[in-house]
Amino acid sequence: MDRTVVVRYRTRDDARDENRRLIEEVFAQLHREQPAGVTYSAFELGDSGQFVHTATTTDGALSELETFRRFQSDAGSRVVAAPEAQTATVIGAYRPVPASVPVAVAFVEAFGRRDLVTMTAMLHEDVVFDSPRTHLTGAADVSAAIGEFAEAVTGVDILDAFGDDERALVVYDMHTGPFGTLRTVDHITVRGDRIASDTVVFDTARLSR
Repeated sequence: MDRTVVVRYRTRDDARDENRRLIEEVFAQLHREQPAGVTYSAFELGDSGQFVHTATTTDGALSELETFRRFQSDAGSRVVAAPEAQTATVIGAYRPVPASVPVAVAFVEAFGRRDLVTMTAMLHEDVVFDSPRTHLTGAADVSAAIGEFAEAVTGVDILDAFGDDERALVVYDMHTGPFGTLRTVDHITVRGDRIASDTVVFDTARLSR
């Protein structure tokens, strides 16, 4: 069962930097492994050595991390007094849409409109494009290939889109004149609000019918 816990403590002055380092290692492992069932944040209040952690996890999920066990193993030697832990009830929460998602959706929608000017403007100069039929690098070649295929496209219907700040997955129905409707997935990476890579997957068998 999920539960939210808030933990407060203050470190000794000579242990503050070590405490920060250990916390950063926990987040590095979280970002690498992306375990399910863990929502975790850590804050330092000013430069006071006072820390606050909030965690919502399934039972034991956080303590399974090697870096978190290391953080806890000698915590007593770093703090002025024993940490105070309280369970908390979440009244409300808001998370903005990850930054990559609206960029990726706008790119796919421009493709559906056959708006080559907008699509080209959204491409990084060194963009990498993969589809079932081709592998290309560079904005000029990618733009030309997408524009050529878009001539057969009559529109798209976005079904779902999700991701993080750098990567997005867009699922959509691509409507075409010669091939009918193709269920399509784009895996897009975004760098600086522009498309750094796009991997497109759809059923190529439909193209030969």
